[in-house]
Amino acid sequence: SCLEVKLEQLEKNKVRLEVEVEKEKVNAAINTAVRSLARRVNIPGFRRGRVPRPVLELKLGKEAIYDEALELLLPEAYSQAVAEQGLDPIDKPLVEEVKIEEDQPLVFTATVEVMPQVQLGEYTGLPVNKQKVEITEEQVDAVLKDLQERHATFSTSEEPAAEGDLIMADFRGTVDGESFEGSQAENMPLVVGAPGFFPGLSEGLAGAKKGETKEVKLTLPADFRVSEVAGKDALFTVTVKEVHKKSLAPLDDEFAKDVSEFGTLEELRNAIRQNLSEAAERRIRELMEAQVIRRALEKTEIEVPDVLVARRAHTLLHNFEHELAHRGLSLDKYCEIRETTPEKVEEEFKPAALNQVKTELLLDAIAKAENLTVTPEKVTETLERMAQGQKNPEKRIKEWTEDGTKDMVERSLLREAAVAFLLDKADITETAAGESEEEEAQSSEDASQGD
Repeated sequence: SCLEVKLEQLEKNKVRLEVEVEKEKVNAAINTAVRSLARRVNIPGFRRGRVPRPVLELKLGKEAIYDEALELLLPEAYSQAVAEQGLDPIDKPLVEEVKIEEDQPLVFTATVEVMPQVQLGEYTGLPVNKQKVEITEEQVDAVLKDLQERHATFSTSEEPAAEGDLIMADFRGTVDGESFEGSQAENMPLVVGAPGFFPGLSEGLAGAKKGETKEVKLTLPADFRVSEVAGKDALFTVTVKEVHKKSLAPLDDEFAKDVSEFGTLEELRNAIRQNLSEAAERRIRELMEAQVIRRALEKTEIEVPDVLVARRAHTLLHNFEHELAHRGLSLDKYCEIRETTPEKVEEEFKPAALNQVKTELLLDAIAKAENLTVTPEKVTETLERMAQGQKNPEKRIKEWTEDGTKDMVERSLLREAAVAFLLDKADITETAAGESEEEEAQSSEDASQGD
């Protein structure tokens, strides 16, 4: 190797590297720097790229040549030193005490934060509760009822409106005799008994007939979107233009054929039962994963550097901003409503960020300790699944291979393998459905924080 490295462990996860690069490498870099500067500098009387070194030194000074050489030497020497010492830096290095001179070795120090050491405790045989999956006929009935409601038909009627019927109405709302934003509408569809924009309005229309005008008194919610009238009493004058009666199809084989690919109601019921069972199994598996991770974390010592938590909190804020955009809300508007700032929201994400980073460090350490691996086929298969529906899947996969996404996918699959390993080695106790709710609530909270 053309460099010598001394490693000094500083506090926690900080290290200082003392690096020395051999003089032959330094001289070569200085020569390259001279050629590069000669091509870029314009000096009267000399063709570009033909400026002799003494003239260049006179014009720019030796420092400029050394600075140019350092730009070539430092990044490469630092990367090589880090690789030789098997370090995993998590931040940019602080480079100091740089000494460069011709015919002399280059000397510098680099102080950098590295991935923290994870001191694994006992992580096999951890106690985990597993709920029994029990799907009741009531649950199947509820799904069927929902299907029945979704496929309801409506027909105009002269009868009074009942719960679930659809009314087309004009209305005007006032607070203290004054209209407010959004308080007037024409031909507005209202489902009797459904919550809607003005809770209590549709309930007050039960029994109304076509052509009738009714007055409905209600109290606007405390968190009503028009803050000036939030929590106040309002009076709505509603004119019913039409009443549409809701009718539900009977639950029989014909209904099953209409709403699904099944020929009989019994087949549809069985499929619903199967879907509910699979969903319950997935949920129980997630709860078990969260439990086993929490147990392993309790027995593990990890000092997480602030820089990793701050970086993850920033990512969580960025993701949250995307979610808000989907709902048609900007982060600034959200902060205005909640009377907070983006900085404070980011701060609120820190506990979840800490938990996520800790979980990832734990799983990475277990994967390493147990020599867990992921096959290249599995990585490719995952990338192909991600690329489905993209314009040019092959091109996308090529991009992901180059931009680091593929490495992230591989890391994620390794973490999944580590969780599977923990569960495989866990001490599992089966509990009756609905038991150990407290344990579950805690576990699902953890699951929502760590990924």
